[in-house]
Amino acid sequence: MTPTRPPFDRDHLPPGIDPPSPQDPEALGRYRVVGRIGAGGMGAVYAGVDEAGGCAAVKVIHPQFAADAEFLARFAREVDLVSRVRGTCTAAFYEADVNAGTPWLATEYVRGLPLRGHVRENGVLTGGVLLALAVGLAEGLSAIHGAGVVHRDLKPGNVIMSPTGPKVLDFGIARTVDGTALTKTGGLVGTPGWAAPELFDGVEATDRSDMFAWGGMVAFAATGRNPFGTGAADALVHRTRREQPDLDGVPPELLGLVRRSMDKDPARRPTAERALAELTSRWSATRVQPLPHDLPAPHRPSPQGGGAEGEAPPAPTAGFGPVPPTEIVPALLATEWRGITAPEPRRIRRGRRWPVVAAAATAAVLVAALVAVWLVADPTIPGADDPSAAVTDTGQDGGDGGSDGGSDGGDGSGEAAVDDGAARVAQARRLALDATSFEAYYGMTVGGDGSEVYQLYRYEEEPEPVYLQTSPAGPATSEVMYLGAGLDDTVFRTISSLTGDTEVGPYYRNPGADPSMTEHAYRERLVDDLDLAAESGSGVEYLGTSGAPVTLQYPPEEMGGMAGLEGINGHHYTGAYSKEVSGSGDTSVGMVEHTFDLWLDEEGYPLLFTVYSEPDFGSGPVPGTDTTVYVSFNEDVDIEVPDESEIEPDQPGF
Repeated sequence: MTPTRPPFDRDHLPPGIDPPSPQDPEALGRYRVVGRIGAGGMGAVYAGVDEAGGCAAVKVIHPQFAADAEFLARFAREVDLVSRVRGTCTAAFYEADVNAGTPWLATEYVRGLPLRGHVRENGVLTGGVLLALAVGLAEGLSAIHGAGVVHRDLKPGNVIMSPTGPKVLDFGIARTVDGTALTKTGGLVGTPGWAAPELFDGVEATDRSDMFAWGGMVAFAATGRNPFGTGAADALVHRTRREQPDLDGVPPELLGLVRRSMDKDPARRPTAERALAELTSRWSATRVQPLPHDLPAPHRPSPQGGGAEGEAPPAPTAGFGPVPPTEIVPALLATEWRGITAPEPRRIRRGRRWPVVAAAATAAVLVAALVAVWLVADPTIPGADDPSAAVTDTGQDGGDGGSDGGSDGGDGSGEAAVDDGAARVAQARRLALDATSFEAYYGMTVGGDGSEVYQLYRYEEEPEPVYLQTSPAGPATSEVMYLGAGLDDTVFRTISSLTGDTEVGPYYRNPGADPSMTEHAYRERLVDDLDLAAESGSGVEYLGTSGAPVTLQYPPEEMGGMAGLEGINGHHYTGAYSKEVSGSGDTSVGMVEHTFDLWLDEEGYPLLFTVYSEPDFGSGPVPGTDTTVYVSFNEDVDIEVPDESEIEPDQPGF
């Protein structure tokens, strides 16, 4: 099979691919490496281009595993199995070399957004597109199971919404070779919230385990909600084992099949082949004209009813003999899969460390942030002079530990595996707080009216620790410079344009002010919610590398403006956490679920953190988006600290 040929070279890469680093290989077999798609404990995935310009996703295993004869033999067996998978909705196998110094496997590179990202950007799937997704996933699993492979970790991040149909990724090699993604402590298979309940009892995964995840995927696509909600891994496991999935909103024509697929008893779930037959036969029965590839079968009677559970009934067509369900899939996709596009390749800008942005915001933080904005700095703030205090111990082992030192867990003992979401989030917080300087800004929207409010952050340790927080708000800008632990060490300044001319007021102290004025003036505020995100444990899902969509309308010119938000990519993580939200007068409106997207650079520093929530302040849910763009770390930051003689002892009169 010939690889696809998108416009694809080292200077023009699709979103989701980073430029290669000096440590990455220059070539793998006949493929020249032009980018890095992702990496994990067992190996890495590269973007490769052959001499004819065809591209592929080239998977390699780490050298220490290649040196293990038993592992290499297993790898070869799995390559043989995966090479037999022939599905319309699976990534195609191209070739492999298991005897190379760096064993590799080349498969189709599939362009498009992961299912979760597509739902988040475009809303839930309905009608024919939802049916096509259900059919495509069933067809993909049917092909995988027919080759003797069990996926074991079907979830929204492993399905790509390509322009030609849904594509199931990460089957076979990634899961069977590494022991089906067991944690280091053993027992946890797949991803909590998506994995079948029997897997948490130590039962070996089967094709019916994949069908449980299939039902959850269809439910998610139809509703935008995880079938067992969000939260810590143990809570998700408990709900999966003891509670029924949230299927409210799944259309009636799919609800019965989805519910059967998510039965707690694997024996009562349909096979992928059976599900595919039910879906395609129902669709075929609505066609006025027979499908182009239907063939007359005058001597073969039409089937009456379905077969036994687990057997696929042939799909009836008007006036013709039965057509195998897999032959109906291409026509169904051509008819129903509409309006799905893939992001175009973009020019890569090298030498930049920070990202493009996608919006995100917590209306909770927004309410307080709209009142006042700070620019602060001080290592005496609790936790600022003790990097370990900034670390969150998630208590979770992620992934397989792998060859890169395993899961950091946020304790600083080693680098976290890129696919260990919780550890990576905790590590990002630690790196940010260990930085000797940083610049960032914080964009907020609330109510969906498109208005934006910003805060700008600058910090430097030399020549003296100072943390400056600026709040542009209409014709006036407030600045707060924090040099110590309380109001006596905090100076304020107002820059006004009320008269049309910019008037820069003097710095002043306000010792008689309410001490709560400085409650937000602490360096950890920049990364506070990363604690909550890390504590979501296995709920932090790694989606690979991608470019964050630019949704901010008015990024501050002081930090690059719109030009600074182009062509920036990073490792993408997503998840959810709960947080108490306060309204006017600090009155709590209760715990509110926040969903987030986080992009990290290759070193693990945060690039972009976006949070979405809809708290109800008494008149209905209010959508909020909170976006933190981390411009730089450990680079020169110029903050002009006023001389003591330039600081007024009290707030000037107006």
